[in-house]
Amino acid sequence: MKLELDGKEITLPQLEGVVILNIASWGAGCHPWQIGTDPNTVESRYDDELLEVFGLYSSFHIAQLQVGLAEPYRIGQAKKVKITLCKGKAPMQVDGEPWEQHPGEIFIDFHNRITMLSNTR
Repeated sequence: MKLELDGKEITLPQLEGVVILNIASWGAGCHPWQIGTDPNTVESRYDDELLEVFGLYSSFHIAQLQVGLAEPYRIGQAKKVKITLCKGKAPMQVDGEPWEQHPGEIFIDFHNRITMLSNTR
């Protein structure tokens, strides 16, 4: 897999998964971008037109994230994300809908903005 953020190719460590978010919440209410104490982490905002991209080492890492015992592997924030799958099939999921992706290119970027209501309590 090849990953590009805003046209810059990213060298990835051994990961089992890559997550791309456009909202702060993921995995049944976990807020992975806010976990940890890294002073260089820019706040995740739903109105900044940036996507948060982080990596997962394993299913155990996911469980640790959900209870706040581990930090995500923060890859970065970007307006445009490009994923290139060079060979084989890869499991994918969007909004809970899974499929097997064959080799190809996937482009993810900002499309539009809509007004939403939210409870600030």
